Amino acid sequence: MRTKLLLVPVMAVLPVFAGEVGLLIDKQFGKAQAASFGTGQKYDAVSPTGFGIRGGFDVLDLKVAALQVNATWHNKTTGDLNYGGTKYGELENQYWAAGAMVNWKLLVNVGAGVEYRSEKLTFRPTGGASTDSTLGRPWARVNVGFSIPTPVVSPFFLLEVAAPLSKKDATSTPKDLTDALAPQVQIGVYGGIRF
Repeated sequence: MRTKLLLVPVMAVLPVFAGEVGLLIDKQFGKAQAASFGTGQKYDAVSPTGFGIRGGFDVLDLKVAALQVNATWHNKTTGDLNYGGTKYGELENQYWAAGAMVNWKLLVNVGAGVEYRSEKLTFRPTGGASTDSTLGRPWARVNVGFSIPTPVVSPFFLLEVAAPLSKKDATSTPKDLTDALAPQVQIGVYGGIRF
C-alpha cells in the first residue's frame, strides 16, 4: 500500500514524452545559371530526387497544437548539369537540418516552421576540377496531411513544401556557381509515426 502511494507523486512529476520519427521522400528544384567566369557556360536547373530521416520532440503540446523541435538528415542526391541536352557535369547535395515547427492537429494536420540547413554541395564538371562548398541557409517549411489516431502510436502522412529564406545568384567563381545551383524549392511526401 505504501509503495502505491509513493508511486503516484513520482509519476505525476515525470514528463510525458511526445514526438515523431519519419521518412521524407522529395524532389529538389534548382535554378538555371550561367557562369560569369571562363567560357560563361550555361547550366539548366538541377532537380534531383532523394530521401531524408527526421525526428522530432514536442516541447509544448496543447492537444490541438504542438510546438516541436526537430532534426533531419538528408542523403546525398546527384543531378546532371545539362545545357541543350548535353551533360556537362554533376551537382551533389547532402544536408542536415535543425529547426522548430508548429503542428495543428485538426481534422487535417497542418504544420509550419523554420529550420537551419547545412548543405554540402559538390560541383563536378566533366572537364576540370571539382568544387566543394558548404552553404548554411534558413529554410521555411509547410505541410498538410492526416494522421490515424491509435492507442499507442499514430501513423501520419503529409505533403511538404520547403524553400530557402536566402538565395545566392552570383556566379563569378566556381564556388559561387556551386552555391547558385543549390536547391531553391523542395517538394516531398513525409510519413512516419507519432508517439
